[in-house]
Amino acid sequence: MNMTKNPTPPPPWLRIPQDLPENQAALIQAAREALAITAGPALARALGTEHPLYLAVPCEMLDAVTLARIIRQWPQQPQPALLVAPHVTPARAERLREAGIPFIDAAGNAYLEAHGIYVNIMGREPPLGLAAAPKKIRVFAGAGLKVLFVLLCEPAYVNQPYREIARAAGVALGTVGWVLADLKGLDYLRVQGRGRKKLCRKTELQDQWVTQYLQQFKPGLKTRRFRAANPDWWQGVDIRDYGACWGGDVAAAKLTGHLKPMQITLWWQRDLAPLLQAQRMRADAAGDIELIEAFWHFAPEAETAPPLLVYADLLGTGDPRAMETAKLIHDNHLAQLVTED
Repeated sequence: MNMTKNPTPPPPWLRIPQDLPENQAALIQAAREALAITAGPALARALGTEHPLYLAVPCEMLDAVTLARIIRQWPQQPQPALLVAPHVTPARAERLREAGIPFIDAAGNAYLEAHGIYVNIMGREPPLGLAAAPKKIRVFAGAGLKVLFVLLCEPAYVNQPYREIARAAGVALGTVGWVLADLKGLDYLRVQGRGRKKLCRKTELQDQWVTQYLQQFKPGLKTRRFRAANPDWWQGVDIRDYGACWGGDVAAAKLTGHLKPMQITLWWQRDLAPLLQAQRMRADAAGDIELIEAFWHFAPEAETAPPLLVYADLLGTGDPRAMETAKLIHDNHLAQLVTED
């Protein structure tokens, strides 16, 4: 089936999967044409018939979550393979290069290194109208994300009364009904014997939640910054005494023992005054203490925020050391939540 208008034949070093959706075929075509412009005829000669045949692996959106998943799963990808994306930012290009993952994009950026070939093009801006904005699905927005967060962190809630789910998520009772109905319609929720409900495709749901949390939910959270008289105050405090829990770097350090905290993040659910007074904190827009009101209402005894939230915030930093720690949290905490019941 002809997926694009008059597509040029693939170069001898690139293998394109059969029966691709039209948008993926068009993406690969655009990336090949851009590479021909930026790398020039010399690359075409170097990547001749003697070069290994790369399998094109299309990726329609390379956000922080997708990048982490690709790096994690690339060793299982049949090799040699070439990632093809609409646009790879310089920071993400560097992450792919460090992971040894070759790529090309529709802006003309590229990284290839094998058999005497070295191509490293970064920093080109994407062409206008490269990709249409994805359609918003309400379960992955606003109150829907709050309910989904509860179900992903505490899967047993899926069979609790709606009132309990609403309380844990901090949403109106009616919200729970349409969220579960939407999840069922999207085949993320199935009803089994005796009406028992079960979440499906949990890995995909986790990735969707993290992506939408970083893109639309987190920017709307009200954050206050402070600085304490003693910069090491957090090391000897049981933060649960103040109705709060650790997030970000401190939570990651406590969950993995791998990260040295550079910033202190606290999620709080009670009056902040006792904490501010006890630790002699003062408001400071450039302070290293970040206080955010918690948007969930379960596991009040926990010392750290739920691992899914810590993982998301680490990915959102784009910091390589944080990304390494995020992988540990994924492997040691999130992976067990997606195993079949």
